[in-house]
Amino acid sequence: MKTLAESIMLHSHMDKNVKNEILAQFNPLKLKNKELLVKSGEIAMSMIYIDSGYLRMFNTDRDGNEATVWIGSNGKFITAISSFVFQKPSFWNIEAITDSQVHIIHRDKHFHLCKKYREWLDFENFLLSKTLAALEYRMFVQMNLSAQQRYDEFFKGNPSVFNQIPSKYIASFLGMSPETLSRVRNK
Repeated sequence: MKTLAESIMLHSHMDKNVKNEILAQFNPLKLKNKELLVKSGEIAMSMIYIDSGYLRMFNTDRDGNEATVWIGSNGKFITAISSFVFQKPSFWNIEAITDSQVHIIHRDKHFHLCKKYREWLDFENFLLSKTLAALEYRMFVQMNLSAQQRYDEFFKGNPSVFNQIPSKYIASFLGMSPETLSRVRNK
């Protein structure tokens, strides 16, 4: 299990004092299953680091159907990026789908650190690049792989998730119905 400090230091080079000041800007928060951190239509004011548990990013259409676009666990950062950066209403909800422990940094503190420490700005650029690469890969997978192949790819990188969260979220993330996911899993 990666800690916040390990996650930052894995992709950033900074001295101990800078690291400690950055870490001091994060606040721990315990979340209950189904607790929302960001609500669609509101402004995302925090960036979230997941210590333990699972979070998802989703939206609900006019008919009440949910579409999960991201599932994350320990060692991942998440926010509704366009809302966080540009202060526009979020398209997405971010919800704990298990009891979870997170660390959050408020937007103002985050951008203050970006101005004060080149190391934090470099880390933010790494996170943005990683997010764009993941989005690019996700689009490729959704457009080019069969349901079975999407399942196999996701399972290969996330085997424990299938025992931790409801399959309806996994099915939605993979772009299939729960019934299709059940058939694919049984093969």
